[in-house]
Amino acid sequence: MDLVVENVGRRSSQWGKAGDPTDVGENSLNGYERNALFRGRGDGRFEDVAHLVGADRIEDGRAVVVADFDRDGRLDLLIQGLDRPVVLLMAQGGGGHWLALDLVGKGANPDAVGASVVARVGEKRHTRQRVVGTGFLSASSPVLHFGLGEAQQVDALEIRWPDGERQTLRDVRADQWLVVRQGEGVAAR
Repeated sequence: MDLVVENVGRRSSQWGKAGDPTDVGENSLNGYERNALFRGRGDGRFEDVAHLVGADRIEDGRAVVVADFDRDGRLDLLIQGLDRPVVLLMAQGGGGHWLALDLVGKGANPDAVGASVVARVGEKRHTRQRVVGTGFLSASSPVLHFGLGEAQQVDALEIRWPDGERQTLRDVRADQWLVVRQGEGVAAR
């Protein structure tokens, strides 16, 4: 049995070029769908808040980048759709305290890819890992961002570098962007 695909791209025929089922002309394989943005509720569940921040755009989304573009401590979103202009959604409004860490490793891994950081704030622990290639056709900022809520400081930052070395920073003031060099020290950025 031959499969006939109707109204796909500019042609109405059997499979696309040379029998390729992924060749759908100018259309998408998944169509136009609303974007979703999930916020953690703090109890292990998440809720979609895209409609609250203007991210629930109906388009053929391809890439999203999460970064603090204006360095105000709030994470912004850059969204790219197929054949669409890039959209930058800047985080607005209040918020709690924050801490941003840019890690610099040594040796063959100066980008510190694979490093993990645990921020201890009272009884809470927040964990981040330095990764690259975070999405399809995009990569978010490698800077590790910690939302601290009402806390004005981090009691301890425990860094495990990719080569196994450990480094601990104590009583780190909130609302700053720091560069941490492996085995050395910390500098404000």
